Amino acid sequence: MRWHLAEAGKKATVVEMARKEPAWLGLVDRDEWTDAEMAAHSAASPNLLVLPRFCLESYLIDPAELWEALPAKQRAKIAGGEAQFRSEMRVGLQGWIRHAALWHGVRPLWRQLRDLGFPDSVLGSPPMPDDATLRVKFNDWHATLDADAVLASVHALEERLASEDKHKLYAQWLYAKDFYPQVVHQVLNRLLGQKPARERRLAILRTRTVPSDLTVLWQAMGLAASP
Repeated sequence: MRWHLAEAGKKATVVEMARKEPAWLGLVDRDEWTDAEMAAHSAASPNLLVLPRFCLESYLIDPAELWEALPAKQRAKIAGGEAQFRSEMRVGLQGWIRHAALWHGVRPLWRQLRDLGFPDSVLGSPPMPDDATLRVKFNDWHATLDADAVLASVHALEERLASEDKHKLYAQWLYAKDFYPQVVHQVLNRLLGQKPARERRLAILRTRTVPSDLTVLWQAMGLAASP
């Protein structure tokens, strides 16, 4: 079986393509989609596959996976071994957990507002809604952006992520597009010597084991046996 791979550019484009072209496969990042949102999109378009991690870079940031991917020669360069490597990767992690809590707690608010009709539901052609109708709509939007409620949600998520299983934290929650260049690449530069970011990224992908959570993709493409 042969496949032609094409970059669509935007997630929304892939979602729309999968809906219109059921014979094609679409692959998108999970990003901040919840399990419920993933299930809804999969039900609407069974040919739309969602990466089981936040994004592609999420395969490059888990300290346990990275250590396994390092060749023995590179491991030997790290005086403290795996313990030192994991320790340096954890520096500043709490800040990234707070970033994740804000990212996953705030960005979905836009989708929630759109689901409530923001802003177009009051901008149609005349006759225009009266003040009473507008007030109900505006109150709905205001409640979605209530500062105390949003902060409480972010604090609860931050507390939850602080005790989250570390593999799941790295796989689904941290914003790997920034965490990789700002943390992982810098740690590896310090411990192993300078190397261009793109070159190092490709080297990790060559030496790390094939992620088991990509099996669903290989099966959809006919490249692996179904369970």
